[in-house]
Amino acid sequence: MSVAAYQKANQNTENPRQTEYRAFAIFTRAMEEVDSEDQIAKIRAVANNRRLWQTLRSDLMSEGNTLPDELKGRLLSIAFWVSRYSLQAMKGEASLAPLITVNKQIMDGMKPSASPKEPANVTSHTALDGKISL
Repeated sequence: MSVAAYQKANQNTENPRQTEYRAFAIFTRAMEEVDSEDQIAKIRAVANNRRLWQTLRSDLMSEGNTLPDELKGRLLSIAFWVSRYSLQAMKGEASLAPLITVNKQIMDGMKPSASPKEPANVTSHTALDGKISL
């Protein structure tokens, strides 16, 4: 099976929340695996993560986003921070560790709860409404 066929099949079987989680996982892993000496790879990894957060920010600000206002506000605040911090990281003035930590915390909030009675940290609404395509 070709990579494109696999990706298409994978996208057809996952819900938007799973797609979002996968996007965060891909971009977080890329930042974790970047060689500290490879500036181009570091810039690329941070820029891709920044684009993910810009997409999230655009969706959060859209009228059709159904997340609760309080959650939207918190996520928007993080998105604006990620944008500013990413510029520092791409210039080599800041560590990637805080970006990685924030992404992992978001991913933890996207995981389904262990028990059906416990709500997940992030509501059941999707943050990007499936607008990311990988």
